Amino acid sequence: MNAPTGSSANHLEANSLPAEGTVNDTPTMPNDHSIYDRESITSSPTVGRTFTVDPNLLASSNGKCTAASSGNAANGNPDPPHSGTTDHIEATTNGVQQLAVDASTAAAGESTSMGVGAAKKKSKSKKKSKSQRGLTAPTGFEEFYVDAPLTPAEYEVEKELYDPELPFSQRIEVAIQRFCARRNMDSDKKDVFDKYLALGGISAGPKQFSGGLDANAMSDMSAADIALMKATHFVDIDKHGGEQAYEVDFVACAKAFFSSRVPQLYYLSSINAVKDVRAKTNIIRNFLKYLLHHDVCPEYKSQVIAACDVCNLTDQELPKTMKAQSYFPGDFQTACSEIFGGIFQGKYAKNPDWAPDAESYAGMSPEVAHRTFKIGLAAQASDEVTKHYREQNAAGSLETLKVYNACLEVVELLPADEGIKRFYAKHPAAKGLSALGRLKAKSWDPPFKPFRDLTAEERLAETQSPTELYEFFVEDYVLDTCFIGMKFETTVHDLSFGLKFFDNISGVFCSFYGSIPNERLIGWRVPEDEPLAPREKNIITSALEDVVGGEEEGSAVPAAPRGDDVNSEDIEETW
Repeated sequence: MNAPTGSSANHLEANSLPAEGTVNDTPTMPNDHSIYDRESITSSPTVGRTFTVDPNLLASSNGKCTAASSGNAANGNPDPPHSGTTDHIEATTNGVQQLAVDASTAAAGESTSMGVGAAKKKSKSKKKSKSQRGLTAPTGFEEFYVDAPLTPAEYEVEKELYDPELPFSQRIEVAIQRFCARRNMDSDKKDVFDKYLALGGISAGPKQFSGGLDANAMSDMSAADIALMKATHFVDIDKHGGEQAYEVDFVACAKAFFSSRVPQLYYLSSINAVKDVRAKTNIIRNFLKYLLHHDVCPEYKSQVIAACDVCNLTDQELPKTMKAQSYFPGDFQTACSEIFGGIFQGKYAKNPDWAPDAESYAGMSPEVAHRTFKIGLAAQASDEVTKHYREQNAAGSLETLKVYNACLEVVELLPADEGIKRFYAKHPAAKGLSALGRLKAKSWDPPFKPFRDLTAEERLAETQSPTELYEFFVEDYVLDTCFIGMKFETTVHDLSFGLKFFDNISGVFCSFYGSIPNERLIGWRVPEDEPLAPREKNIITSALEDVVGGEEEGSAVPAAPRGDDVNSEDIEETW
């Protein structure tokens, strides 16, 4: 069958693909017109013609690719194909150039239909970056972050919210809610902030029995009422006033939180102590500055400023207490403890099986202990103490007179002078030992000390008695971690020749260490007036037991009741 002439479409038959850039101009005419798949020929609504590849052609044409035009195929008169070996077949129809078929796709036996108006393949959505997810957005806790100045409209709103005529409990609830809304707090920051508020008597969580908020309710409420209803931190009713009114003291809460609660609740490594402590003080300092900036409680302004000073002092002292606790008691005190029966006596383990490369696992060897003690005694002890030691040592009468727990406060630090440093540098026996300084301390009454029942005369005599001073020989590297006013609890040993030493450290505290009664009330609930009644036996089970009536005959265990044996009327009467 001959193809009609004057066809408006060109049909190209691709022979085996030649090298790129070559063209075969020899025309060929297939005899079998069944290779044109009229059902697969489609018309593009935008362009008018597209080219498709018939997969059956690959089997009948020895792998040759034929492209059919849809121009006359619809009328049953397919246009004659013309051979071509270009990689991409192009056809021009009504002045519009179209990309037809990629030869490599046709060789794989795929039928492809493309048009200029065809939609592009949708690309996969990429994971959002941290900045797009808001992870790098300002949190409000940056070092130099400050709140923006108030606009006149904001000032009018806050003037209503923080009216000094309103109760302090209401103003602080609103301030906490608005502070949390303007800060990006992660779980760690929120945990620190909630524990600080809990110590101050402010509970965290949804406010109960408030009825919730909806659009209708909020439309009739003022900004102050809405802020109060949305607050998730609130002051309990028993703290609002009356006979059980609580005292507002920002300074005492800050001191108790940083000196007592933070060391108990959080692990503070001596290595990263500065960073860990500053991360926690920055949260509370930021909140206190927010109260000042928005004038929440002008009547307590001086207290809020003093509480900020406590945060600054915590940054300096709390990291040092962590280091001091890891360095105490020092080499000389450990040597005394080994020689005179302290807590470190017998703790030395040379090359233990579980640590064969360790010189010493704990404590100090007796040889090193005696060398450290004698060098330290010669460097720092007075002539009187040295004389008594030699006499008692020769007589074999060295002993410990008293062992007791003591709470001490550092009053003076005396590092080793140049003479003592030269002595340690030149003496052969002092090789590898650190120069000794002196630490002076006085007694200190901790807030958790038990009350002593004394008469008025005894208490007056105790207050008027001179304060006893303690002097200990401590290495310079330990003194570097101490500061004036630092408090510590330890076990003190009084020796017979006039020397004191300490070994067991129970705790090291900041100079402003304190505790408030709120700490004991955290998690406490008011007991019920009437205790709950004991749980009664299930009524249905009791009725079933009465109906079944004991054990089956010849059985060693009670028989399980069956549904047929239960009388529903008996159960209803029981109910």
